[in-house]
Amino acid sequence: MKKFKIILTTALFTTLFSCVNGDDYGTPDLSNECVTLTTTKEVIDITSTSQSNHQEWTGEDIIEAYVTSSDEGGNFYKSISLVSTDGNIGFSIPVDAYNLYTKYEPGRLVYINMKNRYYQIDNSATVIGSLYDGGDITNPNNDDVGRISGVEYEDIILRSCSNVNEDDLVNHVTIAQALNNQYINKLIEFDNVQFTDASLNQNYYDTDVFTIGGGTNHQITDEFGNTVTVRVSEFATFAGDQIPSGNGKIRGVLTKFGSTWQFMIRTLNDVKLDQPRIDSAPPLGGTNIQYLGSFLEDFETYTSGSVTTGQKIFPKYVNDPVEGGNYWYCEAFSNNKYLKMTAFSSNSNYQFDVNRVYFIMPVDFSAANNMSFKSQDRFDVGGVLKVYYSTDYAVLGNVDDATLVDITSNFTIASGTTGSASQPFVNSGVYNFPTSLTGNGFILFEYTGGYSYTPALTTTMHIDDIAIN
Repeated sequence: MKKFKIILTTALFTTLFSCVNGDDYGTPDLSNECVTLTTTKEVIDITSTSQSNHQEWTGEDIIEAYVTSSDEGGNFYKSISLVSTDGNIGFSIPVDAYNLYTKYEPGRLVYINMKNRYYQIDNSATVIGSLYDGGDITNPNNDDVGRISGVEYEDIILRSCSNVNEDDLVNHVTIAQALNNQYINKLIEFDNVQFTDASLNQNYYDTDVFTIGGGTNHQITDEFGNTVTVRVSEFATFAGDQIPSGNGKIRGVLTKFGSTWQFMIRTLNDVKLDQPRIDSAPPLGGTNIQYLGSFLEDFETYTSGSVTTGQKIFPKYVNDPVEGGNYWYCEAFSNNKYLKMTAFSSNSNYQFDVNRVYFIMPVDFSAANNMSFKSQDRFDVGGVLKVYYSTDYAVLGNVDDATLVDITSNFTIASGTTGSASQPFVNSGVYNFPTSLTGNGFILFEYTGGYSYTPALTTTMHIDDIAIN
């Protein structure tokens, strides 16, 4: 981010100057509604003293900042995001008014009159506004910083006569870099990203998909599997538009709600996904497929480790995360190796809304009579494992194009272990293949879970001793 230098003419606070409005945003002509003021404090003077509880700024001070957000598309609601002129500090101002973009468009320099303004840290960033009465006059700690009223905000947030192209405000960062408090309320742009598979063929706002509290939470991902939530309000002008399937650039403002990062696009002009889609979590393995009528897979010949070091590539099998970015991997405990999958992650980058990942094993059904396996669960919050067979799955192809026959009910699958304590593996029992099932095909183990469920479906599942006889 470059540092912007604005030469300000000393003036009285209440004096208005006619000046040329050089922006090109198609907004009303506000060339006679701008001021040039002298700042007395820097944004850092405010934010460096912010606390979790509200405080009042009593000095007759003026700060300046650039606008980064816009409510033109209806996705921002009664709030303005801003960044200090050196690009280092983002903050927000809630305002009880609509169509704020007609006065405070992205790139516009504004002055904030701090006299008797309240400020505090909220959702990890400073917010400046008026005092909201929490309703308990005996406990002022219940009060909070809220919206500046619609009748006074224009006397507090003053539109300057200067603006910059918003391209000069953009932070070009990766998803992994952006998920940091220092980027909250800043304008950022991600390259080489796309919406996750779960959002394809859905609308930006969709009551049937990841909708919480009047907004739909989609996710975008990069080629490394990093993700961030894209929050779209039901009042967005583009709420009914379909999610684009391509790869490319997305621009917006980073916000945070509690511990959840939320990336807010402003209008569809922020979304430029016009390049071919990439598979950020492609199927692995499948380079040494052998259709056998009898074998035992106990995973002892593979490299065990953590979610990052455990072996995920199994040449004889296919490991395919159709949704989400997590794979089955090899883990060991008490000198025993097994296959593991869980949707749980302590790292928010890997907390996918939906994980649907398959472990796919080739079988000669003409020679095979039956199958069995063992399973073990941990931190169980619900069933996540299903078993299928298929005769038309194409190796490393799209699982959703194949015909899957659900045979889960024929097995006993481990369940009910709510903690981390070690429990014995559970024998599945023996499933006899139908006599009509012949030729080459596949057995598929499917794990489905994630953070879009309530509660989050993050059961840990282990599979071992898969036997085909």
